[in-house]
Amino acid sequence: MDVVQLIETLGIPVAFACILGYCCYYLIGFINGRLMQKLDENAKETREILVTLINVQKEFTNKLIETNTETNTYLKSQLDVFKALSGNGLSKKKHDR
Repeated sequence: MDVVQLIETLGIPVAFACILGYCCYYLIGFINGRLMQKLDENAKETREILVTLINVQKEFTNKLIETNTETNTYLKSQLDVFKALSGNGLSKKKHDR
């Protein structure tokens, strides 16, 4: 059926309603099909990036704790050496005056 015959037979409002109905049908199919597939792919990629960032943050936190422990141990050993070598009262507790 030709578009002109459709308009002559049904009238302009009904022809436009049919055209708009087809457009809605096409858009719903597009949204349910390709668009949702792309959104799912993007969500999967985002989820993978987030998991990677969380793992890197955990590794960084563990390395920071390890470095902090090593630094505290090193500083404590230096303080012990200074106490042992000095004769100026560093190893004694200070009394209130």
